[in-house]
Amino acid sequence: MNITFIGIGNMGSQMVPHLAKAGHTVTIWDTDKNRLAGFSDPQIKPATSLEAAVKASKVVITSVMSDDVLDLHLGTSNHAGIVNFLQPDSTLIVTSTLDPAKIYAIHDALPDKTQLLDVPLIGGVKYAREGALVLIAAGDKAVVDQVLPILQVFGTVKYVGPLGNGAKLKLITNVGIMAAEAGIRETLDLADAYAIDYDTVLELLQMGPLKPVVVRALDTTNPRPLKDSVADEEELLHATKDLIKLRLAEGSRDRLQEAVEAAEAVAGEAKFIDITNKNTAFPKYHK
Repeated sequence: MNITFIGIGNMGSQMVPHLAKAGHTVTIWDTDKNRLAGFSDPQIKPATSLEAAVKASKVVITSVMSDDVLDLHLGTSNHAGIVNFLQPDSTLIVTSTLDPAKIYAIHDALPDKTQLLDVPLIGGVKYAREGALVLIAAGDKAVVDQVLPILQVFGTVKYVGPLGNGAKLKLITNVGIMAAEAGIRETLDLADAYAIDYDTVLELLQMGPLKPVVVRALDTTNPRPLKDSVADEEELLHATKDLIKLRLAEGSRDRLQEAVEAAEAVAGEAKFIDITNKNTAFPKYHK
């Protein structure tokens, strides 16, 4: 089957090979053309333009940062978007972490005889590489069932009801996930205050229920910039600002932003693993 995948970043670059391994021909596209050159599988074919990519397949999967979603999907005054190129009977699958309002905006702009599925992901780059993501699928159940064999190459699919529920549930789960990320950093802040070494603290955390969180944070192969976690928190807080005050999410956003700024001051861009080392500590504890 022909499938188009748009957004070949940290996640997309790990997801695309699973489609090729499953026997699909995958057309890929990204605004950064350098990202299209990293594949050797002949089943993975770069497109020359967004239009060519979208028109190559009846199933189009996108994986881009939340700030770029509306411009890419709806277009701007300077360029057309994905919705302008969808063929009849196409299914567009959006996997980004989003304010549900953005999902509804894309849906409202769809051409006739096309379908939209809202399928955000739980799990980072390691899970994407291993085909062990959790996919929160929302939209028409019949359409989800049609593309289920495609989605299952990425991991476990959980159907959660009508369009928008995927985005809502990703934001809901992100409250806990982001709190855990910021919690590791704040745990080590107290270790700094008590002059306890990080290795001992991280070893002890891995002996209890937080082990999966710490193992993910210590993954040296994860290229995710820590600023992306801040961006996810911002998306969450913007989406919910008129609905509920999320004090834990606000605190998590603020501590992660401080961590990003601390790392930039001493080591350049903060990577995700930096939440476990001195790069993201408060400046007075830097060595």
